[in-house]
Amino acid sequence: MRAFKSKPTPADGSTSVSELNHQPVDTEQELESLLHKNPELLLNEQVFIFSRQPSLDPGLPDLVALDQFGNVTVFELKRGLSGSGSASEESILSQPQQYARALAPFDYDDLNELYQEYRQQIQTGEWEVGSSAVPAESLDDAFEAVFGQPLKSGWFNQQQRLVVLAEEITDQTAQNARYLQDQGLNLQCQEVRLYNNPDEQTDVLISNVVVDYDLREVRPDRHGKPTYEDISRQIVDRTLGYVGDLLHAQNPDAVVSDFSRREPTVQSQNPDHPEGIEYSLRVKPIENDTVRVSLDVNNGDGLVKTVRNAEQQFRQQGFEVSHTRSTYRVVMFTWGIETVEPLYDEQIQDEIASKFADLIETAHGVFDASR
Repeated sequence: MRAFKSKPTPADGSTSVSELNHQPVDTEQELESLLHKNPELLLNEQVFIFSRQPSLDPGLPDLVALDQFGNVTVFELKRGLSGSGSASEESILSQPQQYARALAPFDYDDLNELYQEYRQQIQTGEWEVGSSAVPAESLDDAFEAVFGQPLKSGWFNQQQRLVVLAEEITDQTAQNARYLQDQGLNLQCQEVRLYNNPDEQTDVLISNVVVDYDLREVRPDRHGKPTYEDISRQIVDRTLGYVGDLLHAQNPDAVVSDFSRREPTVQSQNPDHPEGIEYSLRVKPIENDTVRVSLDVNNGDGLVKTVRNAEQQFRQQGFEVSHTRSTYRVVMFTWGIETVEPLYDEQIQDEIASKFADLIETAHGVFDASR
């Protein structure tokens, strides 16, 4: 894995590139501390570190985290090549398996004990990370603070995930990991490297997941049809910031009767808006890799005809108009979003809300003109 920096050449306006110098970490403790302080480098998804080097029968796992589903995720770290030095190609994969087996029987109370020990270690300065690493007193409250949604105590640790992380994953490690994946093991391999940028006297960190799998592999059955009530409510609230006056409503509960539905619908309170027209919000990042806003027609073919006659107006705003659907998703706009994490970002929520508002505003104009 190489890293380059681009640099414009003022004379002719072209751009040159120069390779950054790989700066190997001195010790595995340094690598562990680096990742502990920067957990966003871990995987291509949000994880919450809740324990570091806990004492287990097989030994001391480097970092232990929870994913968005409450699965325990063990990170085994290696300085340099993944299968060299103190860790052979066999042990670099067998060690995290032993830790995962030791953690498999842990229920919520057991995990919370690890978290309480971890909080104490941070408070006493054993691990040099800020207090934000432990955002609440209990593990379940910390999980909700990090991921934005609660998790029942019985849903923690339904599966165990293993991650081998090194500065460089060897071909042999990757090959062995893929074989173990085929045998049903939730195993990933990741590279994290530190580079020096001499021009700016700064360090650059690059992370790359070498052996990965679809998150559906570790999603519990209970997440087959999640509703994401909090995200839907936040998006609708932002939408009302744009078109609340048009809808004659400023409160999300005034336009959405039930946020627990898989596709909550917005119903305009404007008396001039025709009955049977609803606007649905479809938040399904894990199940279908999408978020979608749409116009639904539940009151006869006349309104569908009005929508299709105004197809050009909708298309000018970037919306797709269906010629086969006569009820749900007659007009729609879709985002490709594969994980939940981005949907907690205010900028992305506002992007969805703005487009949702465009749909509602355009539809109101179409139906007003047709009266």
